[in-house]
Amino acid sequence: MQSEWITHKGKRIFFSNLSGFQTDVEALGAEIAAAGDAICQQPEDLVLVLVDIRDTIRATEAVQLLKASSLGTKKHVRKTATVGVSGFRKVLLDAINRFSGRNVTLFDDLDAAKDWLIGPD
Repeated sequence: MQSEWITHKGKRIFFSNLSGFQTDVEALGAEIAAAGDAICQQPEDLVLVLVDIRDTIRATEAVQLLKASSLGTKKHVRKTATVGVSGFRKVLLDAINRFSGRNVTLFDDLDAAKDWLIGPD
């Protein structure tokens, strides 16, 4: 699993590293499942999640995997920041937000996303 727990300015963040999967939906699905399992082992409404989807497949299958994971981890996640969303992907993220009832905030840079996650709710 390339996703991991990181610490930023003393706060614990789950870094869901979904970057670089190019066109490998099967590997992406395995990474999303493993990340979801790690998040769901945590108390409810506690986890800060940073998702990096740069250089990852844009196929319908990938969107379905992300939707399912978002629903499955929803009660454990306090805030989610995402890096690597541009163009048409923003429309897909809007659909995921509406479907899951979560509000994922977009960033262009990992450090800005981390700072936002650890800030006040």
